[in-house]
Amino acid sequence: MTDVRSEKRRAGVFDAPESAMPLLSVRDLVKYFDVSGGAVRRLLYGPRTIKAVDGVSFDVAKGETIGLVGESGSGKSTTARLIARLLPVKSGQVLLSGRDVLKASTSEMKALRKDIQFIFQDPFSSLNPRMRTEVTIGRALTIHFGLRGEARRERVVQLLEQVGLSSQYLERYPHEFSGGQRQRLAIARALATEPSLILADEPVSSLDVSIQAQVLALLHDLRSRLQLTMVFITHDLNVAEFVSDRIAVMYGGKIMEEGSADVVMQRPLHPYTQALFETRPRIGRAGQLRPLEGEPAVPLNPGPGCRFASRCPRRVAACTEQPIPLVAKGNDHSVACIRA
Repeated sequence: MTDVRSEKRRAGVFDAPESAMPLLSVRDLVKYFDVSGGAVRRLLYGPRTIKAVDGVSFDVAKGETIGLVGESGSGKSTTARLIARLLPVKSGQVLLSGRDVLKASTSEMKALRKDIQFIFQDPFSSLNPRMRTEVTIGRALTIHFGLRGEARRERVVQLLEQVGLSSQYLERYPHEFSGGQRQRLAIARALATEPSLILADEPVSSLDVSIQAQVLALLHDLRSRLQLTMVFITHDLNVAEFVSDRIAVMYGGKIMEEGSADVVMQRPLHPYTQALFETRPRIGRAGQLRPLEGEPAVPLNPGPGCRFASRCPRRVAACTEQPIPLVAKGNDHSVACIRA
């Protein structure tokens, strides 16, 4: 897909955003879950804390897409929910166009909800089964823009057409759509408020492979035409490469490697990124895939060192003894590994 991305860059599809100031700035985001249980279990086993997100930082420029990549349990989805303030944050900062999302009041958050929209993994569970399409999309238009009646209906039809549906779907309920159509409906709902930021949480992983390609192509086209800014969560490096300008690889609640998509895909430096790279299916590589050994580490009371150390074939003693910060390893490329 690297050649495809190069062609698209030459065609202007992946033009670098002009603004130097990031639209979204995440700094030292932290979320812990206390799983100690009751007082007796805490007394017997001590405190047990899952460090689901532990000091995550990244920037996203306007019109840019960053792909958060990693196995299940790496902290990707939790990071997105913290950005949207769907979960309480332990510490950190989330700035959207200079506004501090985490310190916003209830009334301020109502306005911010318009600017931050989610596309969830399962479109069926994210849509109200009792609402017809016009109401599913139209409620946001009424709440945020005051549109009603024919004006609202016309705008809903426009949004449906943007995602490849038509006015004939206005009266349908979610169960009357196929999986791909439901995800298109969910995308239309997300676009209704004209958001500054879209958080796409594994938006194609529940779909058939052929439908995945269609929805990815749709998101790619919408992103180009509407200058969308996205945080795109996926476990698939192939998907991340296709849809993202930048890639941040997460493991155990931390970012292991981050940089432009072309650089990360052409020259992965962290052993975890390299392992993910070897497990991805590619044309002409049948029978040559190397499965990643071991189970993903649950960041439960982790030590100070690298979260990937227990599965890393290149680990040394220092990997488990000290924090490993992200260090620049060239233009637009950082890695948290002392062996890189």
